[in-house]
Amino acid sequence: MRFSLLVALSHLKGRRRTAGVSAIGMVSIIGVTVGVTALIMVLAVMEGFEIDLREKILGSNAHVVVLHYDGYFDDYEPTVEKVAATEGVAAVAPFVYTEAMVQGRFGASGVIVKGIDLTRTAGVTDVQNNLMVSTAGAITSDAEREAVFSSLRNPPRAIAQAASDTDDLPGIIIGVQLANQLSLFPGDRLHLINPIGGGTGPMGSPMPVVRPFRVAGVFNSGMYEYDTKWTYVSIPDLQDFLKTGDKVTGLEVRGHDIEESSLIKQRLDVGLGYPFYTNHWKSLNKALFEALALEKVVMGLILSLIVMVASLNIVGMLILVVVTRTREISILRAMGASAARVRQVFVFEGLIIGVVGTVIGTVTGLLGCEALKRYEFPLDTDVYYLDTLPVVVQYETVGLVGLAAVGICFIATLYPATIAARIRPVDGLRYE
Repeated sequence: MRFSLLVALSHLKGRRRTAGVSAIGMVSIIGVTVGVTALIMVLAVMEGFEIDLREKILGSNAHVVVLHYDGYFDDYEPTVEKVAATEGVAAVAPFVYTEAMVQGRFGASGVIVKGIDLTRTAGVTDVQNNLMVSTAGAITSDAEREAVFSSLRNPPRAIAQAASDTDDLPGIIIGVQLANQLSLFPGDRLHLINPIGGGTGPMGSPMPVVRPFRVAGVFNSGMYEYDTKWTYVSIPDLQDFLKTGDKVTGLEVRGHDIEESSLIKQRLDVGLGYPFYTNHWKSLNKALFEALALEKVVMGLILSLIVMVASLNIVGMLILVVVTRTREISILRAMGASAARVRQVFVFEGLIIGVVGTVIGTVTGLLGCEALKRYEFPLDTDVYYLDTLPVVVQYETVGLVGLAAVGICFIATLYPATIAARIRPVDGLRYE
C-alpha cells in the first residue's frame, strides 16, 4: 500500500511535461473544496431555520396535548394531577380553545382565542416570556410579565387610557402584528365576537355574542401566524363568554426533554385511556417539518452536484494520466506489479484529491459559518420572521458531507483505475 501511495503522489507532482495533469488535479481539488464549503454552509443555515422555527412553535404550543373525544370536559383537576405524576412530565396546564372575531376601533379580524390558567401556563408555554408591552408601558423584567398574568382578569388602568373609560373589563393579550393591524394599544377596548354563540334569532338566523375586553398586553412570538391570530384570556372569562360552565378543551403538557415527547404521549395514552387521546408537537406539525426535511435533502443533493462535477475532472485527469503513463504502467506490470496494485495507485490518486479538497472545504465551511454567526447577516423582516440569518452547525452533518464527498471521488476513480489495471506489459513496451 505504501508503494502505491508513493507512486500516486509522484503522478500528482507537477512536472513540465505533465503540467496539464497537475492543473486538472488542482481544478478538481478546488471543485471539491467549493462543493463541500457550500454544502456545509447551506445545511447549517437550513438547520438554523428549522431549529429556530421549532423553538418558536414550541414556545407557543406544548410538547403534548391531552384532548377528550367529547370535546369540552369538566372535573379536570384529577386528570391534571394524574398527568403531572406521569414520568417525564415537567408541567401541565388546562386550556380552553375557540375561534372568534375581534372588533377594534379600526377594523375586525378572525382570531384564535385561548383560555389559559394564569398560574400554570407559564410553565408550559413561553407566552408570558414573549410579553413585550403592558398597560404600564414597555416590559423590562420578569416581575412585570408576571404582573400582567396575575392581573389579566381585571388589568390596571393604562397610561394612555381615556379618562371617560372607567369600566372594569376582563383582559386580553394580543400579538404584535394584530395590534398593528387594528391599531390597538394596551388599555384599549375591543369586542370579542362569537358569531353563533347566541343561539337562533326570531327569523331563524344565528345570533352573535359580543363581549368587551381590554387589551392587557402585547406579545411577540416571532411567528407571523401566531402574532396575527392568537389571543389569550383567562379560562374563567372564556368559559363565561362561551357559556360552557367549568369545562376545558384539554391539557397542555411540557416534558423535561423535547425528544421524549413520543414516549410521554405513549405513557399518557396508557395511563389515561378512553375517552382521552393525545397528540404531540411532531404529529401536530408533521407536514411542516417533513417539508423542511425534504427541502434539506433536495438542497443537499443539488449542491452535491458541484462535487460530482469536480469528480468528472478527476475522471478526466486520471484517464489523461493513464494515456501519458502507459509506458510506466507497463514497466510496473513487467516488474511484477499486479493489476490490483496498479488499480490501487489510481484509486489513491483520486482519493488524495478528494481528501485534500474535503479537508480544505470543511475548514472553509466551518469558518464561513462562524463568520455568519459573528457578523449576523441581516434579513428583511418584511419577508422573513427573523432579522438575522440563523446558523447551527451539527457536526454529524459535517461528517456526513465529508464522507459523501470522499465517496463520490472514490467512485470517480473506479473506471480510470480499471482501464489502467487492464494494460499489459506488452502494450506499453511493444515499440521500445
